[in-house]
Parts: sequence; C-alpha cells; structure tokens
Amino acid sequence: MSITNTRSVQRIETYPNNGTPRLMVVYEYTFDDTEDDQLPVTTNKVVHLNKTTMDNTDPDNPVEVPTDVSGHDPLVQTIAAAIWAE
Repeated sequence: MSITNTRSVQRIETYPNNGTPRLMVVYEYTFDDTEDDQLPVTTNKVVHLNKTTMDNTDPDNPVEVPTDVSGHDPLVQTIAAAIWAE
C-alpha cells in the first residue's frame, strides 16, 4: 500500500500588521500506511500570510502583488478574503 498524506488546519490566528492583518496558519500533516507499524507520523507546519507579497521576477522593478492563497485550505481562503476585503 502507499503512504497517504492528510493536511488539516489546527489553528488560524490574525495579527495586526501596519493596518493590514496578517494570518498565521498552523497545519497538521499526518502520514499513514496501514501496512507500516511505524506509522502514522504527524508533523506541523506554520505559515504566515500577508495581504501582498513582493514579486521580484524583475530585480530592477519589484512589484507588490496580492498573495495567492488558492493552494490553502478553503477556511484559510475564506478568512483571508474577509480580513483583506477593501
């Protein structure tokens, strides 16, 4: 059998950041294989998200762009959209 990886949101916090809130997201990853007695294994990952990020594609002209949260959990996307709404 193959190893499965499950990601779940453990916690989302918002912090003031010069007038634009910043998100801190704590994800929990669980790796499991029913045929492996050493598994499951769980680990955490902390992600900090700001409303915008710098795009340094052109080093001579860095551009501030909206942060792409499309790869995050739907709950993270919903909260980001709500707190970063203009």
